[in-house]
Amino acid sequence: MSFNKIKIEWALSKKLLDELESRGEIYFVGGFVRDMLIGIERTDQDILVIGIEPDELVKILQKYGFADWVGKSFSVIKFHCDGQIYDISIPSKRTNSIPDEKILLVDDLSSRDFTINSIAYNIETGELIDPTNGIKDIESKILRSTDEHGFENDPLRLLRLCRLRAKLNFDIEPQTFDIAKNSVSKISNIPPERIGEEFTKIMKLDKPSSAFRCMQQLGIIDIIIPELAECVGITQPGGMHAYDVFGHILHAIDESPPNLLVRFAAMFHDITKPQHRELAEDGRAKFYNHQMSAAKVAKRWLEKYAFSKKFTDDAAKLVRYHMFTHAETDKGVRRFIRKVGEQLLSAIFELRFADTKAQGLGGDMDAEMRYYVRTMKILSEKPPLSEKALAVNGNDIMNILQIPPGPNIGKILKKLLEIVIDDPSKNERETLVEIIRTLK
Repeated sequence: MSFNKIKIEWALSKKLLDELESRGEIYFVGGFVRDMLIGIERTDQDILVIGIEPDELVKILQKYGFADWVGKSFSVIKFHCDGQIYDISIPSKRTNSIPDEKILLVDDLSSRDFTINSIAYNIETGELIDPTNGIKDIESKILRSTDEHGFENDPLRLLRLCRLRAKLNFDIEPQTFDIAKNSVSKISNIPPERIGEEFTKIMKLDKPSSAFRCMQQLGIIDIIIPELAECVGITQPGGMHAYDVFGHILHAIDESPPNLLVRFAAMFHDITKPQHRELAEDGRAKFYNHQMSAAKVAKRWLEKYAFSKKFTDDAAKLVRYHMFTHAETDKGVRRFIRKVGEQLLSAIFELRFADTKAQGLGGDMDAEMRYYVRTMKILSEKPPLSEKALAVNGNDIMNILQIPPGPNIGKILKKLLEIVIDDPSKNERETLVEIIRTLK
C-alpha cells in the first residue's frame, strides 16, 4: 500500500481556502485522513488550522458561514457552511514545548488516541505528517495507542478502541490491549451521556457484535452492562438455540436492520434470561417472563445513559412485547396491534425477524413473515384502535347518560373501544348510542 500520491479534495470554497492559507497552514486530520488512506468514503472533514489566532480564525470563518466554539478548552470550532458541518480545530497545547508551529502540530498529533488517527495531510502541499507511524499501522491493520497513559487520561478511548476494532476489522496491538484492560476501572469517570453517544456509534456499525466482544474481553461490559456480562456461558438447551444467551443477543443485534431502536431493543430483549433460567424434566431450558424484567433493565439503562424519554419508552416496549404469539383470529390481531401501537409495529417485527434468525437453527421465518403480512393487511383496513377513532366521544356519553365529567367517561370509552376492536362493524354512531344507553 502506497500513500505518496494520495490526493484529498477540499470541500469548502477556494476563496476560504486561499484566505486561510495566506494566514497559516491547514491540514486534514484524524479519522477523516485515516479513512481516506484506507479507502473508506466519508463526507465529514476534520480540519486543523495552525498559525492563526483563535479569535481571528472565527472571524474569517464567519464570513463564509456560521462558526462557534464547542468549548475553548477543547480547541474545536463547529463550522456550518453550505448545509454541512465541519470540525475545525487549532493545535491543543498539551505540553509547554517550544511554541514553534511544526512542534505544535507534532505535539497535537502525538497526543491523539491511536496512531492511525494521528496523521495529518497538508491541504496546500499534499504532504502527509505521520509522527507516530500511523501509516505503517494502517498497512499492518493494527490499532495502537499513542500514549501508555492515554486510556487513563481519557477512558472513553476504551470504547473507541472497540468501535474501531469492529469498524476497521483491525487487530489490537498486544501492549495496547493490556494497557486498555488495566485501565477499565476508569470507565466510571466517563459522563453517562458520552457513553450513550459511543454506544450509539457502535450500533450504527455493520457488525456491532465485534465491538461487544471486544468490550467483553476487556471487561468493559462487566462495568457498563453487568446484566449482559451475566449472559456469557448461559446455555439454552432444547433445540431452539445454537448459542448461549450472550452469543444469541449479539447475533440478534447483527441481524437487526441499522435501526437504532431495534438494535438497542435487541441488546436488551433476552438480557435477564440468566435470572429466569429453569430446566424442565426433559432437559429443555425455560425462561418464563424474562421479557418483563428485561424491559425494566432496558428502561433503567437507557435513562441512565441519557437517551430520550420517547426512545427509552419505545425500546422498553419492544422488549416487553417481543415474545408475542401469533393470534389465531382477526380480533386477536387487532388487539395485538392496539397493545404494541401502530408506530412500533414494523419495529417489533424487525426485532422478531432478527431474534428468529439469531437462534442459529433455522427458525421458521416463513411463519413469521406470514403473520407480518396478515397483520399489516388488517392494519391497512384501518380498524378503530383508539378512543379517538370511535364514532362517539365523551360529550356524547355525557349527553346520552346525563352525567357530569369524570373518570366514568373514560371507563365507558374504554369499554366501547373493546367492543369495536372485537367487531369493527359496530363502530357506527347509532349502534354505539344504543350500547351506551345500556350502560346507564
